[in-house]
Amino acid sequence: MPQRAPQQQTALGALGGGDLLLRNARLVDSDGGVTDGGLIARDGVIATVFAGEPPRLDRDCEEVDAGGHYVLPGLIDPHVQLYPLPDWAHYVSETASAALGGVTTIVKMHRDLEGYDPAVFATEVAAAEARAHVDFSFHLALMTDSQIAAVPELARSLELTSFKVFMAYKGAEGTPIGIQGLDDGQLLDALRAVAGVGGVVLVHAENQEIAARARSRVDDAATGLRAWAESRPPIVEAEAVRRVAFLANEAGCPLYVVHVTSEAGLRELAEVRAPGQRLWIETEPHYLTETVDSEAGVLAKVIPPIRFASDRAALWQALEAGRIDSIGSDHVMALRERKGGSLWTAQLGFAGIATILPALLSYGVVPGRLSLADVVRITSTNPAQIFGFSGKGRLLPGRDADFVVIDLDLEREVQAEMLGSASDFSIYEGRTLRGWPVLTACRGRVVMRDGKIVGEQGHGRYLRRLPQAGATA
Repeated sequence: MPQRAPQQQTALGALGGGDLLLRNARLVDSDGGVTDGGLIARDGVIATVFAGEPPRLDRDCEEVDAGGHYVLPGLIDPHVQLYPLPDWAHYVSETASAALGGVTTIVKMHRDLEGYDPAVFATEVAAAEARAHVDFSFHLALMTDSQIAAVPELARSLELTSFKVFMAYKGAEGTPIGIQGLDDGQLLDALRAVAGVGGVVLVHAENQEIAARARSRVDDAATGLRAWAESRPPIVEAEAVRRVAFLANEAGCPLYVVHVTSEAGLRELAEVRAPGQRLWIETEPHYLTETVDSEAGVLAKVIPPIRFASDRAALWQALEAGRIDSIGSDHVMALRERKGGSLWTAQLGFAGIATILPALLSYGVVPGRLSLADVVRITSTNPAQIFGFSGKGRLLPGRDADFVVIDLDLEREVQAEMLGSASDFSIYEGRTLRGWPVLTACRGRVVMRDGKIVGEQGHGRYLRRLPQAGATA
């Protein structure tokens, strides 16, 4: 990576309690540059970035020696499921898991078929701010006509601009898990409504009717991930992404396609994307590391399913070529006992927030598929830009002092208990990964050091995003 002089520095002034000096670091930027030096944070914000030795300071502050390791901006996980635990304990355990993985911002997929009362929402935000180790925000699911109609008020009162829609889970398929997908008319209305507030729509793109037909052809006695993949074949994704990309372009709405899994889906998105269209593609680490032959077996049951080696290869090729914009975990606090029994009744999903970075380092950077700049781009810079987190995404003066120190030579065998989640297993259990975060700081406060949470609960803050009045509908 090319060495560079630091960005424009700000005046330091007097540093006091709560300020931080990071030294002996190799700061990585998404454009490929590396600054050998460090940074100084004041009140949680980067005050200066320096090359070489730090400037003389006139007051004491906390010092962090990176030991010559690379330092990346804190990760943003834009795709997190937080299922409730008593006394809001999920905001403790799952943000701790985030910090252990170098993630300093999480975005919860928030949904409620009954509607979104601002007072109820404010109660959750307050509870989260009293417990979270890292910063957080929300994507709001639109599942009914009344919710679509309320988009301008929801964006204003809840201070968010990203909304989730489902093309599957319509009718009886979604009822057991509290989701209702939209028909195409509702989908177009939702896209137009979100465009009107200058927001972005995240879409779970699957053709439910094709999936139902495919499922009817798979033997109920089947037990493996191969059968699960056959029940929701790539055409389920490919047809849906093509249709929603067309509708989003008609509506003038920025579109973020979550968890793309297949060669067919990538091909259709490339073909249908209109010139200048704001359309972004997300995939997830498990689609890059696993296939239907994964040793994790039913523990790796997820929707969309983990697919075949050819799909995994196509995802890596797209990632290396810069055609995939973001990485999310689709983190779920799943329990091993709920994965037992039939393949068809096993719980969906698994924990993944703490292993995004180790997986990308071990399977991407170490073998030379990705550069560290690529990792920064897809895990931090791009998500910050897409979702309007203006203080995040790069290690520059004026940005939040969110960073993660990584050791590319560190090898660890994955065990669930080391990942901090309320989940009791990992699909990487027993596997040795090379390349781990060794220190995480969120807004200038060290929250994880050497695999241990050292920050206090309640440091995390809700990231508010205001709608744009008069945006193009």
